[in-house]
Parts: sequence; structure tokens; C-alpha cells
Amino acid sequence: MARTPKYSHHKATGQAFVRINGSFIYLGKYGSPESHDAYDREIVKWRRQNDLSAKFSTTVAQLALAYTEHAKTHYRNEDGTETGEVQNIQYALKPLVRMFRNVPCAEFGPLKLKAVREDLMKRHCRVQVNNHIYRIRRAFRWGVENEMVPGSVLVELEAVKSLAKGRTHAKESDPVVPVPQEHIDAVLKVATPNVAAMVQLQLLTGARVSEIRLMQVGDIDTTGEVWLYRPKSHKNAWRRKDRTIFIGPKGQAILMPFIADAVQSDLYVFRSRKKENKPYTLHGYLASIRGACKKAKVPNWSPGQLRHNAATNINRKFGDIDGSRVMLGHSEKTTTQIYAERDFQKATEIARKIG
Repeated sequence: MARTPKYSHHKATGQAFVRINGSFIYLGKYGSPESHDAYDREIVKWRRQNDLSAKFSTTVAQLALAYTEHAKTHYRNEDGTETGEVQNIQYALKPLVRMFRNVPCAEFGPLKLKAVREDLMKRHCRVQVNNHIYRIRRAFRWGVENEMVPGSVLVELEAVKSLAKGRTHAKESDPVVPVPQEHIDAVLKVATPNVAAMVQLQLLTGARVSEIRLMQVGDIDTTGEVWLYRPKSHKNAWRRKDRTIFIGPKGQAILMPFIADAVQSDLYVFRSRKKENKPYTLHGYLASIRGACKKAKVPNWSPGQLRHNAATNINRKFGDIDGSRVMLGHSEKTTTQIYAERDFQKATEIARKIG
């Protein structure tokens, strides 16, 4: 087997480089994470070009890089944009690479995977940890499929069980509750027009964060009294289920300034930069909310909580769980009941005082 080209230092320029087939390939500043990533990319290409059996020498970092590139093409919405799973995979692989970058995949076993799991437990709840470990195993499964990892490694990694509720020191996720209206109002006063409009639309429609972020002008049917927004990408799109979001007069008034002069059907309604047709990323939207919370001096909250507000408001005004189910796009009444049940305690208190 040919010797793997080394990551080297060009002292005169301070650049990292690798010599492959007589050619010098410069990788960026020596010792930087970017240069190591560039090196891993070049080695992956070199292995493929030389038809080497990568499963004998592929490192964890090289597998992670190759799998991430695969994920960027595999996890796509119908409009060609990446799904949120790509970012989830990157989050899952980050501690894996940080802890075991240069370890050959052939030497990566259950104890190393459990060490990564322990690291994840410092920052994530039990369910998130289990999900990230599943993504790491999925990367190794892809590596086996592409002859980068010995099959025996995957068999051993599958032996690592998921963390069971009540049988681990991993924290449980906090129940998702509606945001106090006064906290929302405070944020709306200091948020940018884009973010304020996105928050208000979520409250009025019960739309998911991704459905608001990725809203495009051509997805909105404005011909009727109630507008119909049919997102190309939504949670259940892979199940071939349709999703319609109903926008009434208040929502229409919020949208009008953003779509009135639009000439492109593929124009994102809420763009992170005015001159570029790019939607807010999930991280960007979350960061904007956090920044507004800090500025307004209220506790942090997440836009994902706003669906709970919407469900509770609908149920309070109409007393109809089925109406909430339809608006929020749920298939079963039981799921909507979870969103609306936070009013139970309040209703009990009212009944105690006046019933």
C-alpha cells in the first residue's frame, strides 16, 4: 500500500501543504482547522484516485468530511436547498472529530463512541444525545457501504445502546411551553422588521419555524379572502403529505410590505440580506430572537415555542381541538392536545375561584 502523503509546513510562507504525485498543494495557514480540513479533502480524493482500500487507513476526520459532503447532496428539499439534517450531522460529528481526528476508523470502537457520548451529555439532553449518536453510527454505516470502514466496526458500534430515561445522568429535555405574551411583546418592540414579522406570522398561523424561514412568494396563493401558503418543504413532505397554511387578514397585512413589489416567484419573503435571495438560517433566526430578548431584558425563548402559543390561542378562542389540529397541520388530535394543555392549570385556577 502506498504511503499516505504527509501534512507539512512550508516555513517560508507559514502555509501548510501536502505533496501528491509530485505536485505541491497549499492548504492554508499551518496548524489551522481549515488547513486540516483541506488536507483531509485532498487525502480522500487521493485515496479514491489511487483505488486504495480506504477501510484500512481512513481516519475519523476523513470519514466525517466525506460523509458531510455526501449529506449536503443527499438531504435536500424539493427546491434544492439543504434540509436541517445537514446541520444536525455537522453538530453530531464535531466532538467526534475534535476527540478522535487522526484515529483510523478501523480502530474506532464502542468505548470511543461512549466517550463521545459523555462529551455530548455535557451540553445536550438525553434525547439529543441519542439522536447525535445515531447520526455518528449512520456516518460509519455509510463508510462501510463505501468501503472506507471495515464492516466489523459498525457491528461493534451497534452494540452501544441508547440512553434510557431514568437510567443515566443525562438531563431530560425541558417541556416546551408557550412564551409569555409580555415577553413576545417586548421582543417585537426591539426586533428587526423581518424578525418581528416572522414571529407575528408564527403566532397567527401556527406555522413551523422552517415553514416561515423558507416561505417564497410563489408558494402563496393570494386569490382568495384567505390566502393559502403551500410550502415546498415541511416536516412531513417525505411522507408525501400536503401542508397548507391559512393566512387571514392580519397575516396578509404583515406580509404585504414584503411581497407587494416582488417579481420573482422564487424570492424568499424574509431574506437574511436585502440584496441576496437567501433565507434566514435556523441559527440566524434563533440568534436574532436571543439578541432581541437580551435587548428587551426578558428571558430567552425560542421561536419553536410559538406553535404552542398559536395552538393555545386557537383553542381558547374557539374551544375546538380539531380546529387547532387542522391549523397546525397535525394528523392526530392527541398531538394538538399536548400543545394546548398548558391552559389546563389556568382553567383549574379560574374554576376554583368562580366555579
